[in-house]
Amino acid sequence: MVRFTLFGVPVEIQPWFWLTTAMLSGGLSTNSNPDSFKRMLFFIFAAAISILVHEFGHALTGRRLGGGRPRIVLWAMGGLAYSEGARLTKWGRFWMVAAGPGAGFLLLLALYLVMMLGFGPEDASKHLARLLFGVDVYLSDRTVDFFQSHMPLYWLLNSFLLINFWWGVINLLPVLPLDGGRITELFVRPQKLVYKIGIAAAIAMVAWACFQGRLFTIVLFGYLAYQNYRSIQQTGWR
Repeated sequence: MVRFTLFGVPVEIQPWFWLTTAMLSGGLSTNSNPDSFKRMLFFIFAAAISILVHEFGHALTGRRLGGGRPRIVLWAMGGLAYSEGARLTKWGRFWMVAAGPGAGFLLLLALYLVMMLGFGPEDASKHLARLLFGVDVYLSDRTVDFFQSHMPLYWLLNSFLLINFWWGVINLLPVLPLDGGRITELFVRPQKLVYKIGIAAAIAMVAWACFQGRLFTIVLFGYLAYQNYRSIQQTGWR
């Protein structure tokens, strides 16, 4: 268990966080090699920093708008930010929830600006397009040579970019308890409709993950669909 305080906010990182993140990196597969182990370590580092940035977005915004005593926990499924004793209006809650993915996207933007300064706007945009969306583009020889001679930096940069974009996008899906689900329940009534929207979105993600062969995503959104189903069972479908 890792515990520390930053910006006046207590932070706890549970052991399961490290194992789950290592599994997500793919570094624990049977065909791993020394390079894949190194990439795993860089991925874990990037994930820890990125999730902390996300959760501090929640925690600091919540404290600013509603007071209270924020604290952060990183656990097996990601992170949680608590604001004990905070008094937030509806829009205060919206900004607190939105500040999490917003902080991650700001970190992504900062990394993109650094890439622009280092490699130029064209290569920076091409690298993002190829990494995030699989676009078939070619980087300049200068950029390729730099990455090939600085592979650890390349792995770390890619981990930060992938995590802060895709995890941020997925987290905004309207599925409780993801941030998108929490935003949805602020504006959608009745609550049962929020659960129904969550079930539909989660099932769609499971279908996509089956097509892509992404086991962790299948398990995660299958579990979230079940949780939303259980919640709706308590009040009935109508």
